[in-house]
Amino acid sequence: MASITSLGAGSGIFSSDLVDKLVEAERVPTENRLDNKEQSVQAKISAFGALKSALEAMQSPLEGLMSGKAFEAYASKISNEAVAGATIAESGVSRGSYTLNVSQLAQRQSLASTSMVDKDTTAYGSGTLTFNVGGVSTDITINSSNNTLEGIASAINEAGAGVSAGVVDTGSGYRLVMTSDESGTDNAITVTTAGDAALSQFEFDGGGSGMSQTVAALDAKLDVNGIAITRSSNTVEGVIEGVTFDLKSAGTSIVTIASDPDKVTESVQEFVDKYNALQDVIKKASGYDAGAERGGVLTGDSTIRSLQNDLRAMLTDIPDGLQNSPVRMLADIGISTNPDTGKLDFSADKFKEQLFANPDDVTALFSGDNGIAARALESVESYVQSSGRFDNRTEGLSKTLEDIQDQRIRLADKTESLRARLVKQFSAADSLIAQLQSTGNFVSQQLEALAPQNNK
Repeated sequence: MASITSLGAGSGIFSSDLVDKLVEAERVPTENRLDNKEQSVQAKISAFGALKSALEAMQSPLEGLMSGKAFEAYASKISNEAVAGATIAESGVSRGSYTLNVSQLAQRQSLASTSMVDKDTTAYGSGTLTFNVGGVSTDITINSSNNTLEGIASAINEAGAGVSAGVVDTGSGYRLVMTSDESGTDNAITVTTAGDAALSQFEFDGGGSGMSQTVAALDAKLDVNGIAITRSSNTVEGVIEGVTFDLKSAGTSIVTIASDPDKVTESVQEFVDKYNALQDVIKKASGYDAGAERGGVLTGDSTIRSLQNDLRAMLTDIPDGLQNSPVRMLADIGISTNPDTGKLDFSADKFKEQLFANPDDVTALFSGDNGIAARALESVESYVQSSGRFDNRTEGLSKTLEDIQDQRIRLADKTESLRARLVKQFSAADSLIAQLQSTGNFVSQQLEALAPQNNK
């Protein structure tokens, strides 16, 4: 670029400051326009990002409502908790009332040896103890390293034979105690020996040889609504689908399994909350501020209008099969639109009433391919999915940003070209003026020289 440091030296008229002002007068309006446009586009991209996040937040509660999982929240009511408790699975639960009559609890079998004089000195020979528990046979080798009471107990515990062992001090001697790890008659213990005769005192075959039975192996026995049930454990599964009974004592208890209205209401409330959060984002992006007399960055945007239309349709849709039902649309279960805010008002009490009176219809309103949740999800996904409506709009805005950058480059080139042209023009004008000034000075000098002669 030509230097303009001496511009104006000849005339005093043209200067670097004048060039700067003329260039700025040409550049600034265009640059301001590009700045404003870029800020507007960036604001729109941010607004679409916020809308996308708010819509994505709605997906999780809608998926729970569509699949029906949100309505598979159950609670148990137990008339006698001293007899049994109940655990409810997350899904696949059979509702109903069940009378449990527990006649016997399951027990783990315990065996004890005769009383011995010590626990860690007397040796009982060498050989093999063979345990059979639950149809599984385990051999334990006994030798000089483990043939005391404590050694035998440790060897049993380390063998993983389905039996735990210990030594009990009775005050008058020591007894080796064995207990099955699992309750029930199928887990009863038998012990046979091979080797030195001293080991035979640890045998047990269900009779009186060697070890004695101190606690018998028992199965849990109960009837459910008059149907006899036997289990090896006090944790009873598979009798009622999705329900596990925890037996505590003999006796009778009534267990009622019903929908948990509070948990179901929480799931619907989550959907309402996410919907209302979306409305806040929409209002911020496209609402009108009467005080400032200014609309949002997406005011009048066709994508926002389309989204709002889809949401309104969801609120008034009547799924097939519910036309003659007392539950046809969201308003029937306590979900209505607030005309002042566009948000949803939710009456939990009305919802619980309908859930109690018409549980299947309430579920059908939301769930399945025909329910409101499925239609809402389809609409939401059309906006937030890859290459969806929001991505398409954002992509178009990003291209606008690229075009703005191209315009900035062209403006910079144009500005430099203008500066160079002005410098060239001003330098030429400055040179011409300097020549004219020089000529004028010469003429003045000549005239001054002729003046005395003229006076004579």
